[in-house]
Amino acid sequence: MRITARYTFEAAHRLHDAARSDEQNERLYGPCAQVHGHTYRLEVVIAGDRLAHGMLINFVDLDTIVNQLIVGRLDHSRIDDIPHFSDVPSTAEEIARWAWGELDAGLESAPGELAAVTVWEGDRFSATVTREDNL
Repeated sequence: MRITARYTFEAAHRLHDAARSDEQNERLYGPCAQVHGHTYRLEVVIAGDRLAHGMLINFVDLDTIVNQLIVGRLDHSRIDDIPHFSDVPSTAEEIARWAWGELDAGLESAPGELAAVTVWEGDRFSATVTREDNL
């Protein structure tokens, strides 16, 4: 069984590779090399085969963890200010990978298992990380 929780947050970032010059970043990332914002959507999927009291995980508990570890840190922030992104471009793919690491550790003692994290940058583009991507 799988459950999915969805969250929305507003955040700013700029795509920037620290090993490249400003001109190289501009060529690589185009206008996204400048600070800009998005309405992001985060989807967290928990999988498992054991229900306790009819639940894979209590939605309130999941909300608390996701809001504390991810949404509360990113909402109305500049993503690049998070230390992880000082050396890593804040692409949707890297945000999803970072969120996976934070949530996998934060959900370690929770019932079920983190199965997927998807970060949507607007309505059209998303990046998904699964357990198989993190082995």
